[in-house]
Amino acid sequence: MSARSALTAVAMLLAGLSHASTPTADAPDASGRARVDIVVIHATKGAPSIDRELKPIAHYLESSFGTRFQVFKQLGKNTLTVGKDQRVGHTLPNDSELFLTYLGAEGSLLRLLMEVSGLKTTVKVHDGGLFFQAGRTWKDGMLIVAVRAGMTR
Repeated sequence: MSARSALTAVAMLLAGLSHASTPTADAPDASGRARVDIVVIHATKGAPSIDRELKPIAHYLESSFGTRFQVFKQLGKNTLTVGKDQRVGHTLPNDSELFLTYLGAEGSLLRLLMEVSGLKTTVKVHDGGLFFQAGRTWKDGMLIVAVRAGMTR
């Protein structure tokens, strides 16, 4: 999958997932800090299997990627607290870097700048919402990065 196709796929997933997540009742606070949970997943073909740790997002993985991949293994998880305009990075298993910058909130939506291998996109996600970055081939499969973002309280 080309980088542009991967970015397009991410944008399509974002549109559906950011509204699929239930926003919290509280509006984002004025502290200007967000919590970002990053989960790195390896998706491959094979007999259907999803790691126990991924069960809370299994439906999203199957509906978004299940036609191409049936096996989903969690490779790592990292939780970061990030201030407004702060850029944080996470090294992926293929040695590429994922960078996230928290740009602030617009009502109940958080704005994040996501950068991977020179590609940049701004993501708007509900407080507590989930989105994916996917498309990087790795070890006979694909890397999927699940990102859940929410305001600190």
